[in-house]
Amino acid sequence: MNDKPEDKSIELTTDYDAHTINMKFSDNLKDDRERGYILSAAFFSFCAAQGLDKQAVIEMVSSHYDQFTGDNDSSGDYKK
Repeated sequence: MNDKPEDKSIELTTDYDAHTINMKFSDNLKDDRERGYILSAAFFSFCAAQGLDKQAVIEMVSSHYDQFTGDNDSSGDYKK
């Protein structure tokens, strides 16, 4: 019995004409929570490798999150 999980992948591409970052997930990566976990782990790993401290990451998210959600309310309340 093989208890090793199956490898999964996420491919990121950019389209500067459309101002988009596109993500393509492997066929075995369907669960949104797992996708989010992998993407956030990659983001935090990248930040740490760049030498960013926790406060710098907090400020980066606080400054730029609304660009991706279209939410211009800076109250910090999560809206779905």
